[in-house]
Amino acid sequence: MKFVFLFLIFFSLSCPAIEPLRVAAVQGPPHVMNAEANPAQGSGPDFMIKYVFSELKKKFKIDVVWKSSPFKRELRDLENNQIDVLFFIVKTPEREKVFDYSAEPFISEHAGIIVPKHFHKGKNFASISDFAGKTVGLMAGASMPPEFKQYKIKTITLSGIDLGERLSNLVETNRIDGVFVHLSSVTREMVESHKYPNLKSVEITDIPMFNVYVAFSKKLSPEIKSEIDSLLKANRKFYRAKN
Repeated sequence: MKFVFLFLIFFSLSCPAIEPLRVAAVQGPPHVMNAEANPAQGSGPDFMIKYVFSELKKKFKIDVVWKSSPFKRELRDLENNQIDVLFFIVKTPEREKVFDYSAEPFISEHAGIIVPKHFHKGKNFASISDFAGKTVGLMAGASMPPEFKQYKIKTITLSGIDLGERLSNLVETNRIDGVFVHLSSVTREMVESHKYPNLKSVEITDIPMFNVYVAFSKKLSPEIKSEIDSLLKANRKFYRAKN
């Protein structure tokens, strides 16, 4: 009996501990309402917890550790293997060099821009050329569409949990001309949730829709990446964004 007890102690000490899965979410209501909470709050985190992370725990005995930091730093941490999974982000050629992505996009939408209510009065859509030579705000670290350069659109970037409110205030005070987000559902939610009476959200319909993905550290186990992909593919139909 003593031998068995000593063997079990030796076995437990010789087996490497399974490293937790370090995950982070990108602020963007209604999909991610609070990226700094532990766990992150919103329809996106709820979906990932229910359909992805809980299943990974069952299969691989992996615990999830939530990380939060400004988006630009999250990108750097993902590249440097300080976090394993980041959701949801746009895929770009530059990012593909340093991150891996889910096989399929999680959300596909037209971009949105928050503008003064009198802009294109009575219309909720616009052309990117309408912003030629103007200044728009966006999240620090966000990728810019190539049309920004084409139309000489200037940008101002901010970061932080109250990013949407601060950028929208700049539009209300006529210090910038709009707030750009890759998903129009986010700009609509930003306007509606903060009840800005002088602002509205418009969809940019003359450039391709944007796809956002779940991104992975290139050092994350291929087996875990493959399992996450399978779980996303099997359960994506159950996702509904809600505020």
